[in-house]
Amino acid sequence: MDNTSGNRIIHLVSFNVPYPPDYGGIMDVFYKIAALKKQGIGVILHCFSYGRSRSRTLERECLRVHYYRRELNLFYLFSREPFIILSRKNKLLLKNLQADDHPVLFEGLHTTHFLGHPALADKITMVRTHNIEHIYYRNLAASEKNTFRRYYFNTEARKLERYEPRLAAANQLLSISPGDTEYFSDKYGNALFVGPFHPGDGCCSSTGRGDYVLMHGDFSTAENNAAALQIVREVAKGWKHKTVLAGKRPSAELQKAVSGYRHIRIIPNPGPELMNELITNAQVCLLNASQPTGMKLKLINALCVGRHVVASPAVVAGTSLEELCHVANSTGEWISHTEWLMKEQFTQEMMEKRTLVLQQVADNQINAGRIIGWINNYSNKG
Repeated sequence: MDNTSGNRIIHLVSFNVPYPPDYGGIMDVFYKIAALKKQGIGVILHCFSYGRSRSRTLERECLRVHYYRRELNLFYLFSREPFIILSRKNKLLLKNLQADDHPVLFEGLHTTHFLGHPALADKITMVRTHNIEHIYYRNLAASEKNTFRRYYFNTEARKLERYEPRLAAANQLLSISPGDTEYFSDKYGNALFVGPFHPGDGCCSSTGRGDYVLMHGDFSTAENNAAALQIVREVAKGWKHKTVLAGKRPSAELQKAVSGYRHIRIIPNPGPELMNELITNAQVCLLNASQPTGMKLKLINALCVGRHVVASPAVVAGTSLEELCHVANSTGEWISHTEWLMKEQFTQEMMEKRTLVLQQVADNQINAGRIIGWINNYSNKG
């Protein structure tokens, strides 16, 4: 797959239709496709469809797009194989992957049912690890109030932990954060750090000052809902700064909590352009999470286009981006950091420092080059 080679095509198997790129995992997939295309790599996309339509945008970005129906069979809940993996088992996918000798990139543990299958024995196979999935699901269970969903998350976490050693069958794991890379390298010895792909192109934050505090995210998840409620009930109530919560499907509980404060408001379901504008114009972005695995795309977005960032320890753990954020270890620190930063100009020097650090972690073209470079080296060894 070097510039002189005729083999500049990869299969990419996505857990969902990666358009529109409106949440973290899907952003990583979509902007990875775009970055690979920019470097002359053609992508044959395979994606599992549930709740999303076919996309002409994807059909323009990719050489071909194959859609498969995700099989949401309730009997799969009683299998030893994790539901998120078994429900993406499709014989037509296996047939299509066998049709040529191009490398295969499986996106997430979700899509790896056929990893290690004898029919793919001669293929170069890679897995993009978006999280340490069993830890991620265990934390989802801890945040979940619904008894059935909590039971499902805990059960799935146990299955995912048993299943994870299947990753040893991949020629290479492409881990999304330095912390995850260390974990997978220690366990399986085949992990390469490839940072997150995202809509930004370097650091283009605005200098000067904004006049509001922003928290953004997908509030429909139990973890993000709990994180937002904590900010409203324990943190934002401690100041009078204009505060905006912007994100997908805020819960009735969150909306009720916000209604008690005149200086806090919710912007539900903002489109990509509005969200980008909100991040760009904010003075301080608050990033709160309890999950320490993976890489939060909202952290990357805030650092690429926003000004000051205050984050919980779990947001920055294992990212190598701690030095670009103000880490809040307590309610008092959330408030004191924000109060101070609301008065601080965001300077050209701050932007230049961000640019240097982000280049090592979250530069789309550098990260695409890491994937291409690894494939070239592996192919040459063969």
